[in-house]
Amino acid sequence: MESSVTKRSYNRRTEEDKIRELEEKVASLKAKVEAKQRRDLPVVREWPKVQRALRQFAQLAVEHGREDLAISAQAFMAGTERTLKPHVETVPVKRAKPKSASAGNGDEFTF
Repeated sequence: MESSVTKRSYNRRTEEDKIRELEEKVASLKAKVEAKQRRDLPVVREWPKVQRALRQFAQLAVEHGREDLAISAQAFMAGTERTLKPHVETVPVKRAKPKSASAGNGDEFTF
């Protein structure tokens, strides 16, 4: 009985690869520690809630024929996101499960 079993080829990481991976891990951990020590951390963490409220407000404005207010709310969000962007990327955000899409009439304005 003869069976042909092929051996798997192994790609061993070099010492340089291991060192590079560990350095990346250390840099990531340092960034996390630095982000946790930020004085404005509560402000950055509150942004997703404010963003959600602004989206709902913009949706309501469109539904009631006030596109100008919706555009203003959207512009405010964009400006604030640009200001917060470097800070938001370093702060871990707990994400809620996405809500299922509501069965609307198709006239809804979404962001």
